[in-house]
Amino acid sequence: MTRLATLLMSGLLLAACGHTSEPGLAEAAPDDAVPGIGTGADYKPRMVALPFRLDVTISADVSRALEAAGRPLQVTASYYGNARQTGDTVDLGTEERDISPRAQSITLAGRYDAAQVAREVSGDARVRVNAATGGAGGPLLHCTEFEESLSIAVETGGFLHCELIRE
Repeated sequence: MTRLATLLMSGLLLAACGHTSEPGLAEAAPDDAVPGIGTGADYKPRMVALPFRLDVTISADVSRALEAAGRPLQVTASYYGNARQTGDTVDLGTEERDISPRAQSITLAGRYDAAQVAREVSGDARVRVNAATGGAGGPLLHCTEFEESLSIAVETGGFLHCELIRE
């Protein structure tokens, strides 16, 4: 490896570990802030996307009932994390997608503010996905729920299944 490549790799490793060449930066940050992320007026969002695939299966009764009602299946992904200080839930956003009753899979964006996660969340961003009849009225469904760390969802994907309760 060349000397320049070695120096660049060392710099990247130090940055990844949270080290900074600016003395006093970590000491000047408030107790609940993460160094380099910023707080208040100097906070800058850093949007990232971790798309993941979700397989959706529905019973034949659900497919028939949705098509008869002219309704889509609405898939909702809620992104969240556990707050650093209190353990309460930090809302990182919601994504809703209407899909055809014939769809067998969907790719969700997994979009959230990584700076907010670094500043406010203990651990990884998480996702909870559920499905229901899209729009007002239509058949009543029972669908399984998928919940996982977003990084694991990207690796493994997810699965939802819906059954008809009532038309």
